[in-house]
Amino acid sequence: MENKSSNKHETDRIRLNTSADVNKRIDKSIDDNIRFYATQSKERITQRIEELDKLWDVDRIIQGGAAGTSLFTLLLGAIGSKKWWLLTATSLGFLGNHAINGWSPSMYALRSMGCRTRQEIEREKYALKALRGDFDNEEFKNSTSIDERIKAAIEVTKK
Repeated sequence: MENKSSNKHETDRIRLNTSADVNKRIDKSIDDNIRFYATQSKERITQRIEELDKLWDVDRIIQGGAAGTSLFTLLLGAIGSKKWWLLTATSLGFLGNHAINGWSPSMYALRSMGCRTRQEIEREKYALKALRGDFDNEEFKNSTSIDERIKAAIEVTKK
């Protein structure tokens, strides 16, 4: 399969199945968030980290959608036409394919809307924790300007 990511060493199966343009847009959004929160108080950074902890990643959204669709169509098949069970089987088939290959029809729409992978969410959290001062990091200790702190925070997430 062709690697559509901007990173040749990409290991995230969802990013591998997402267009390079969408991945770049999501990466830019993360970098923009890091730049914004670099100018905020530690309390506001902590609030953002808590928001990210609650944020559903694309895997969870797809799994929840497949579970809801399957339960609903199972019920419809039980009380109505058995043809509804075809939709149940289709939904579960797409869920299985997503689990194995990182692809499902809804993934394209979700990614285009900016839904992130768990790794992308964790990348922003890690940078915010670094900005907040959670790590003993020389790059941050030696950073005196906001621009240096932003650059160091973005770079530390790409290692």
